[in-house]
Amino acid sequence: MRGTVGPGECHASAQLHGDSAGGDAPTIQALEREVVALRARTAELESILDRLAEAEEQVLGARAQAQALLDNIPHMAWMKNRRGVFLAVNEGFARACGYPKTAILGKTDRDVWPLEHAEKYMQDDQRMMASGEKFFVEERIVEGGDVKWFETLKTPIRDARGLVIGTVGLARDITDRKRAEEQRQVLERRMLETQKLESLGVLAGGIAHDFNNLLTAIQGYATLVSDSLPDHDPRKDDVEEISRASDRAAELTRQLLAFSRKQMFEPRVLEPSRVVKELAPMLRRLVHETIDVTTVAAAKGRVKADPVQLQQVMMNLVVNARDAIGDGGGRITVETADVVLDETYTDTHAVAHTGPHVMLAVSDTGHGMDAQTQARIFEPFFTTKPQGRGTGLGLSTVYGIVQQSNGHVWVYSEVGRGTTFKVYLPVTEEATMNPVTEPVPQVPHNAAHILLLEDEDAVRRLVMKVLQKRGYIVHAAGRPAEALAMARQGDLRIDLLLTDVVMPDMSGRAVADAVQDLHPNCRVLFMSGYTDDAIVRHGVLHAEALFLQKPFRADDLAQKVSEALAGKVAMVLSSGSKP
Repeated sequence: MRGTVGPGECHASAQLHGDSAGGDAPTIQALEREVVALRARTAELESILDRLAEAEEQVLGARAQAQALLDNIPHMAWMKNRRGVFLAVNEGFARACGYPKTAILGKTDRDVWPLEHAEKYMQDDQRMMASGEKFFVEERIVEGGDVKWFETLKTPIRDARGLVIGTVGLARDITDRKRAEEQRQVLERRMLETQKLESLGVLAGGIAHDFNNLLTAIQGYATLVSDSLPDHDPRKDDVEEISRASDRAAELTRQLLAFSRKQMFEPRVLEPSRVVKELAPMLRRLVHETIDVTTVAAAKGRVKADPVQLQQVMMNLVVNARDAIGDGGGRITVETADVVLDETYTDTHAVAHTGPHVMLAVSDTGHGMDAQTQARIFEPFFTTKPQGRGTGLGLSTVYGIVQQSNGHVWVYSEVGRGTTFKVYLPVTEEATMNPVTEPVPQVPHNAAHILLLEDEDAVRRLVMKVLQKRGYIVHAAGRPAEALAMARQGDLRIDLLLTDVVMPDMSGRAVADAVQDLHPNCRVLFMSGYTDDAIVRHGVLHAEALFLQKPFRADDLAQKVSEALAGKVAMVLSSGSKP
């Protein structure tokens, strides 16, 4: 029984096996199909992965190329995607941000710049990408009080389809260039101011020269009329009024001459500190008792300047400071100091020279000046004072004297906080020279022969009358050639040449040289309404030489002529060479 199978059992077993075979075939086929599909998808994924790997390599290569390109740019350079994320930056950009390059990648402007700058940069990027155009701008950046300028160029990055996918930028630090441009503009403005003042000086000097000739005639003839009237004649007072008016006019012309640097210049080697100490009591008397005047004479250096003119500079500056303070009281400080002007200073001050200087400064606590006023303060007749309180020549006189002394003057002022004028005079190594006198042949006072050379008819006639009235023998000439022709006459004795300095055809000094060649014992007395450039700057008369400034009174003329003939000082020219 155990080994025998019944018919029913065989049928059931066959049915079971048959069913199993019949059910397995569809399942395997489905699985096979799935396997085939999976293999295809795997191959596709592998292909995609290969393409992704290749694309990644290309991206990495592109980024590496972009990074290498940026790293070779000496200025700030960067690349961002469309969302403003940094993809690449160079060392210049990293230094400007203050972060390592790796710390910047993946960040935006907000992460590396101050917020106000970052917002502007991002707005600029958005506008540029929206327009698709390049963006160029000069930017002024202020951080912590430090001002910097950058020249920035940004351009959009496009893909193969032309769509904007990011930005690339380049920024160059142009701070040095901007500062140089600012310095150049400052120098140009100062040069224009200097040229303007030079032109005004030429005009003022010419006017003063001609006016002084007229004033010489007015004063001289007024004196002659006064001398001819009895002491109690009422007309004598009228003549005196004429003389006083001409004196006031003469003072104005002297100030114009100082501004134009055509005033008689008698330089000495001196110590400005000593001049300040000697003048201090007078300076205090110039101001109201409510104004405190302090002097600090610290400079040890010596300069070459006219002591009288240097005193005039200080007095004019103190008076100007006094008027700026007004009646409310304040403080004026006059000080000297030894300073050295370097190229940093002279680069922004057109007329300044490098080297050791003595600084003379006058500071006040007055109302100060705005920039527009400061630009005009040295112009003659320019003034901010009420009518009748000033001529507008005080500071122009200061300017002219300082320029004539080879120095320069600088002003700093703030409205409501006061003003400081600084005068810089170059230090000299020259020793102090004592006047040298020469023996002069004695000439009988009433028998002296004077060769007079003056091209202005009214002045020439006046001088002849004054000298002839005092017993001198006068030989008058109106032109240099005429005077030289007289000097060549063998029988004409010339004890004194009285000559104007500025004349047509030939200067007074050249005439003096020629006359002294013919008459070695002849003395020379110069006179002029101003001394021109050849005399003032290139042939300055020694302090020992006699000079008569126009306008002059008859007594002044007689006194100078008497000094020349009496031999009180020697007539010595500065170098002995012809101009």
